Amino acid sequence: VYAGRASSSPIVDLFITLLSMGLNGYKRLLKERTTMLETFPKKLHAIAEKHGERLLVCPSNTISFGVTLDTLARSKNVDETDEEYTKAVGKEISSFGAMLFSRCVSGTRVVPRGELKNIGGQDFHGFGSSTDNYKHAYMTAACAIGVSSREVEEFFVRLDKTLAEFSSKKKKKADNCD
Repeated sequence: VYAGRASSSPIVDLFITLLSMGLNGYKRLLKERTTMLETFPKKLHAIAEKHGERLLVCPSNTISFGVTLDTLARSKNVDETDEEYTKAVGKEISSFGAMLFSRCVSGTRVVPRGELKNIGGQDFHGFGSSTDNYKHAYMTAACAIGVSSREVEEFFVRLDKTLAEFSSKKKKKADNCD
């Protein structure tokens, strides 16, 4: 039987992990995640609000949480077309994701507003988003099974610092252009 290009390694790894943890270990992880879920969205909301953003409410998704990134975008220049502006701001917003990654924050996903990608001759509007024309740039972060409370606290510290640093760099850049 041809398995295609996908590797079975992740499935085998999961299977081995579940067998080694046993049912009690798995239930313990679920309980820890449920406990963290009580505070995760509240803390994420507080950081978002502190930086002029908002938590995106998706009641049916209790794993991944979104935060707008609208304040990270610069104002449109008078001589810039909408397309040029969207592309430039998309790069800037994506650089925030790179900043998070370089600070050892993994698992977040940064989605610029109105991103257009052409892959194999096919245009993808709103690339990376769930919809073609979502009105906000945003990032997602997951409160997944297996993450420790220490890791979550460190994530919040790094996210807060990175948002502040990005805004500071944006302000300095704007001041230098004036």
